[in-house]
Amino acid sequence: MTARALRAIVTARLRAERRAIFFGCSTAAIVGFIQPHGIAAITDPLTADVATRSVWLAGPMFFCSAIGVALALAQGQGRHGHLDVAERSAPLFGRELARAKAAAPLLAATLSALVYWIAQYLSGFAAPPTFFILALASVYATTLVALNATLYRNGRRAIALSLCVGTVAIAYVLAVYADPAQTQRGAPQRRPPPFFFLGG
Repeated sequence: MTARALRAIVTARLRAERRAIFFGCSTAAIVGFIQPHGIAAITDPLTADVATRSVWLAGPMFFCSAIGVALALAQGQGRHGHLDVAERSAPLFGRELARAKAAAPLLAATLSALVYWIAQYLSGFAAPPTFFILALASVYATTLVALNATLYRNGRRAIALSLCVGTVAIAYVLAVYADPAQTQRGAPQRRPPPFFFLGG
């Protein structure tokens, strides 16, 4: 596939879904601006780290993943008949066409996640870049799984969409609890002070 064909397909898909993308980015901005970011005072550093991760990652992971799923389902067969006909008549292999169609929702999901983070920044509670990268990775994974759901109907589509929920849930648990658990296991243990016995 040439870069020109890839750009043409992605641009056409993004243009066809411009209203949905605008709506997704608008809602991401609103949710990112009003999402609560504070946590209660916690003295234990490990518990405080887990609580901070859970608050910072819940919004962008779950909400932006939902936007990615919706934009992925919009690429299904029959929604844009003129694009389907044009793409089938293009001199492209099926795998190349699938990659081009997957790029459009991934770019739109990236834009919504970026808008979410900018809204957090403007509200004065921007998440650290590492948290944003974790959330973006979860959005990518969920969007790609949702693209598989466009190939099925009825019960099979419901099963494929349930995998999206499982994907973002597993990603959230790993992002929130995996690193603190590793920190707890790898933390040096405090040793009691040595006792010196002095002869009489």
